[in-house]
Amino acid sequence: MKVDVGGTQLFFDVEGPLLERGETEWRSRPTVVLLHPGPGVDHSVYKDLMGPTLAEVAQVVYVDQRGDGRSDRSNPSRWNLETWAADLHELLEALEIERPVLLGSSTGALVALQYAWRHPERPAKLVLISAVARYVHARSIAVFDRLGGSAAGEVAAAYFADPNETTLAQYLQVCLPLYARDGFDPDVVARMRMNPEVTAHWDRTESTRIDLREAAASVRCPVLLVAGEDDPSATIGAVEELAAAFPPGVVEFKRYANARHGVIRDEPRALEEIRRFVSA
Repeated sequence: MKVDVGGTQLFFDVEGPLLERGETEWRSRPTVVLLHPGPGVDHSVYKDLMGPTLAEVAQVVYVDQRGDGRSDRSNPSRWNLETWAADLHELLEALEIERPVLLGSSTGALVALQYAWRHPERPAKLVLISAVARYVHARSIAVFDRLGGSAAGEVAAAYFADPNETTLAQYLQVCLPLYARDGFDPDVVARMRMNPEVTAHWDRTESTRIDLREAAASVRCPVLLVAGEDDPSATIGAVEELAAAFPPGVVEFKRYANARHGVIRDEPRALEEIRRFVSA
C-alpha cells in the first residue's frame, strides 16, 4: 500500500490487529512503527524476525523511507533526517496513529530520534537499535580492522573518505558481511529493493554532519537502547555517548557482548527485551 505524504508516495504494510478481545471488552494494542536501517535498504529486514515477533503483542506498521524500497525515489535533496522525520509525521497523521511506539535500527533509529525531537508529545516509546548520536569513522575503521583484518579496515577507510559507486561496491562486498556474525537470511535479501545511490549520498553529505545529542536530551518518553559491543558501524563507544545524552531515568540501555550491527540476529535475548518493552 502507498500513501501520499510531502509530495511523494511512501510504501507501508501492516501486520497484526489493533484491537484484541479482553476478558470483558475489546482493547487496543500498541502500534509499533518500524523504521528500517540504511539508507538504501527497506522494511524487508524486519519481515523475518522483528515484525512477526512484535505482531504477537502489537499492531506493526512497516514503512519504506522516501528514496528506499517500494517508496518513491524523490530526489537527493530530500534524502535527509529532516525530510524523513517530516514524512513520518505526515504518515502517522494520514493513518491516524496517535501515540506510536517508534522502533528504528541504525539510521531508522536516527529518524525516530529526530521525530521525537520535533514532536515530543507524540511517541509513546522509542526503541533505538544500533543507534548513535554522531558518526566518528575512525572508531568504525578500528572495529573493522579487529573483525576483518587490515583489508577490511582499508576498504572502510577508502569508502568513508570518498563514498561513490566503486568504493561502496567494495564496502558492501568486504565490510557488510561483518555487520552480523552469521550473515543475513537470503529470503530477506531477495525481497529487498536496494538503492545504493541513497547510501552513498547519505555517507557523502549527511552522516558526518549529524549530532543528535541535543535531540536525545529533549526526549521525555521511555527509551530502550539496544547495542552490540562488536558493532563496526554503531560502535559501542558511540552508543554510550548517545546513552549519556538522554535525561536521567529515561533510557534503558541493553548491550550484548559478541553481537554486532545485526544485534537482533546475533543475540536472541535482544528481541525478547524489545518484545517485553513494547508490551509493558
